[in-house]
Amino acid sequence: MRMVAHGAMATAGKLENELQHYVPLGSIVMCVDPYANKIEGELVAMDEPTGMIIIKSVSNDQKEDLTVLNRELLTEFEVKKYAPNNTRGAFMPERIVSESAVRKAIIEKEEAINRVGPKDVSLAGRELFKVINKTYTNLEWRGNVIQGLDGDFFVHPPYKSNDVKGNTEDAVARIKKVVDKFHQDFVKKHGPQSDS
Repeated sequence: MRMVAHGAMATAGKLENELQHYVPLGSIVMCVDPYANKIEGELVAMDEPTGMIIIKSVSNDQKEDLTVLNRELLTEFEVKKYAPNNTRGAFMPERIVSESAVRKAIIEKEEAINRVGPKDVSLAGRELFKVINKTYTNLEWRGNVIQGLDGDFFVHPPYKSNDVKGNTEDAVARIKKVVDKFHQDFVKKHGPQSDS
């Protein structure tokens, strides 16, 4: 885990509460979660006992999002801009964040983590899940297998078109086309991948 604070490197092995000593609430931060998602926004809350932080950012549709993260699981943490009133011990945000918004953000984050897939699934598998989920919303992970909830199809690792099985020929044929197109685009973007 990388934490940048006051121009110095801070590592996860240091004091448990080092983040709160270096980063006042209201600071603009950037962090990377375990799934390589980059989150940038205002640090609005921290809970020292649980190690949770809440970052407020503006989404593409200009709506404010609250992202709840466990700082123990972050792969990167960087302060982009310190809060103007850089006082230690200011652990509460100036603007009150509603409790229901925080609860909603926690639930959404848990659902998103569950939808991304198990940790042992390859990047291609996680990305394929997202692509299929855009057109087929009845989708879930069964271990490391992508499954249509109606039982129409299953996509087994390494997530190629010949790994698509199912009970409905039409659904299997449609998903095979999606998988083939996905892999063409994936190779263009990421280069050839191993079959893991």
